Amino acid sequence: MAEVKNIAAEAVAETTEEQKNTNAASAENTADTQTTQRIVVVFGKPYVFEGKEYPEIDMTGFDKLTIQDAIDTQRQLFGEQEVAASVLCETTTAFARNIAAKASGLPIEFFKLMPRGAMKRIVAAVRGYLNVDSTTENHVMNLVKPCFYKGKQYQAIDLNGIADLNSLQESEAENRLAREGFVVTENTTNYLYACVIASMATGIPEEFFTGLPLYELLKLKNAVNDQDFFG
Repeated sequence: MAEVKNIAAEAVAETTEEQKNTNAASAENTADTQTTQRIVVVFGKPYVFEGKEYPEIDMTGFDKLTIQDAIDTQRQLFGEQEVAASVLCETTTAFARNIAAKASGLPIEFFKLMPRGAMKRIVAAVRGYLNVDSTTENHVMNLVKPCFYKGKQYQAIDLNGIADLNSLQESEAENRLAREGFVVTENTTNYLYACVIASMATGIPEEFFTGLPLYELLKLKNAVNDQDFFG
């Protein structure tokens, strides 16, 4: 398991209605009141990269990432023919490597050349942040924090409308993936697919879902593909 230090640091900010309406979707998906924590991955021994020692890495940038970052990473890995990422992308080292680079601001080469032992700590930190065990109840997705989108606050998303979608809408979702550069194979593992289907079922624009915090990713993906919808 990764040794991850969470150093509490409060940052409470009140967002005005005007700001909510003018911010981009990813910025709007932010609670009025937030608590910021430093997320630091500590290595067993310092990692040396380009002559500099790194005893730890600050990964607080996780909190700035959204589901769109995961979609971009998944598409990039498909393009690079990372075969392992074509199934459960979030479980792969390549996915963790790319997300860590985005969160830390360090170059991807930093993580590609990292010793396996240190990388396992990074992988554990990424998986821990993704809240792998998160679930929904009665097809209602409760958000960890309230999110604002175009002046409206969302605390929970009712996804029951997925049961009423038809095969034409399924084809539309598949075509949407193809237009974005994905090879349509197994839809249920695709992050953009989850956002498209959720948007169709709720009437909430797709950009709301792609702009949700990264830690909501697997909850959304699993909720959209719940076996109850296919019984």
